[in-house]
Amino acid sequence: MALNLLVLTQSSFGVCRPRQKFPHIIKRNSREKNFITCISKTEASQTDSCLEIYQPTSWSHNFIEVLDASIPINLKRKVLELEKKQRTCIVHDENSSLTTLQVLENIDNIERLGLGYRYQNDIRKALDKITSINGTNVGIEDSLHAASLGFRILRQHGYDVSQDFVSRFKDSHGDFMGCLQTDIKGLLSLYEASYLAFESESDLHQAKLFATTHLIKLKDKEKQTLDNISHALELPLYRRMLRLQARWYIEAYGKRKDANPLMLELASLDFNMVQLEHIKELQEVSGWWENIGLANNLSFVRDRLMECFFWAVGMVFEPQYHACRVGLTKIGTLITVIDDIYDVYGSLDELKIFTEAVKRWDLNAITHMPLYLQIGFRALYNTITEIGSSTSIVQVDITSVLVKVWGELLEAFLVEAKWAHDKYIPAVDEYLDNGWRSVSGVLLLTHGYFLINYDKQTDVVESLEKYHDLMKWSSVVFRLCNDLGTSSDEIERGKTANVLSCYMHENGVCEEIARKKIESLIDEAWRNLTKAQVVLSKDSADHPLVNMAINLARVSHCTYQYGDGHGAPDAKAKDRVSAVIIEPITTRQTEPQYTLT
Repeated sequence: MALNLLVLTQSSFGVCRPRQKFPHIIKRNSREKNFITCISKTEASQTDSCLEIYQPTSWSHNFIEVLDASIPINLKRKVLELEKKQRTCIVHDENSSLTTLQVLENIDNIERLGLGYRYQNDIRKALDKITSINGTNVGIEDSLHAASLGFRILRQHGYDVSQDFVSRFKDSHGDFMGCLQTDIKGLLSLYEASYLAFESESDLHQAKLFATTHLIKLKDKEKQTLDNISHALELPLYRRMLRLQARWYIEAYGKRKDANPLMLELASLDFNMVQLEHIKELQEVSGWWENIGLANNLSFVRDRLMECFFWAVGMVFEPQYHACRVGLTKIGTLITVIDDIYDVYGSLDELKIFTEAVKRWDLNAITHMPLYLQIGFRALYNTITEIGSSTSIVQVDITSVLVKVWGELLEAFLVEAKWAHDKYIPAVDEYLDNGWRSVSGVLLLTHGYFLINYDKQTDVVESLEKYHDLMKWSSVVFRLCNDLGTSSDEIERGKTANVLSCYMHENGVCEEIARKKIESLIDEAWRNLTKAQVVLSKDSADHPLVNMAINLARVSHCTYQYGDGHGAPDAKAKDRVSAVIIEPITTRQTEPQYTLT
């Protein structure tokens, strides 16, 4: 059997095709015209036609530049007024008439509507009050909905609550009570709660299976709740990109008879106001991307500025983190370009030179590089130096920390390039041990840590080390989602190693079985990520990096759920970008609007 697994024909397993060789494509500007110089791997002159393997961007600089980012002068005032009025919805003290369940439901609505960042301190106080009364036990309420909601809200905020509430809804045989099979509200809440389980919480794993089974049965019977059930089954709430989920829920909440009209108005206006702030940032970073010229000078790379900005918004959308989004977008474009250099373009010898030059942070090393690598190195060097100097901390050289994670990323890239060169298909464990590093999650989160400018302490390296598990499991989710969405395109390009091909090769199974296995690995990674979050919350309950790591995993699901939304964005991917960044929510204007100039 072991010998048979090594003998794979191209027709039965198409990952062993020779890697395509592309001439080096350097596009240069001339006063007379644009022309392309092609340089072979041996730097000999070539006359072969240059191949472009990625689709062009759908979002030009000219399109971005003319977007209207003016903010109505009375919008911020209106939003602040509504925010103040709605604060009583989550007050939970002796003067409040709200029950614990009402407070939890209001918190749930506020967060689903994208307003959680406005009430962060109020929510923390309310949850502290609840836990001070109930301790780690939830489910003091009678209903499955109340118990499940309480668990989910507390767990997702990092409270170390117990799964014991689940046993209250089982019979003497250990099975869930039959009357729960048609409790749609309870099943939906239990389903969402089950996705915040730790690996060891078997009761919640059983709850997930029970809730999923009966929600699927009810989906075809309950037309009034069909959208809610379908939305949940497609992807659970905890794994959804926050801004896209907020946009969906604002529309869904508006259809509810019990909707709070002021809360709905606040959510709509806030979404639009934050979107306008994002457009301003997009225009700023688009000017940088145009000036740096990587997409124009290296025509073999993906031009994905908008998609990288979408990632940055997915990781940290709050208005106060303007510098972080701009910086992460720049980093995302550099990762994309350099990934293309390693993935489809550079020779092994050239990639080794580039990797060592980055690790030494040696600008003089470009004299030994071909022109396309010189362009890439200078862009990387200038950008990281700029970020390092702008996020400086007394007595700490931030640039050296950033260079270190870049060196580690390129080492992981180089491993994959060697695998592709040698047509080597590693075992799954070997692949993932490198893959969670090569997916760039740690690099993004490290830059985000400094760009948020949250900690001004001098022991930043030691502080970063405590986030290792959080970064690792977020990156594992990122890697697995990425591979599920991009495996077909990568096989077409001759890349031999991705988690699907490795599992199929190692176990001699078809793609369908491999995909189910990878989906189970994603579940396992999420459970470990949730555990890491709760452990860190004991000391860093509201540290932005914790939320950023979870959001990185979320935007990974969003981007790769229906294919390669980053490398080969289709209509769905473009619609997602439009919904979050371009198109505002239609609202009724009750006052004349004036704009800030």
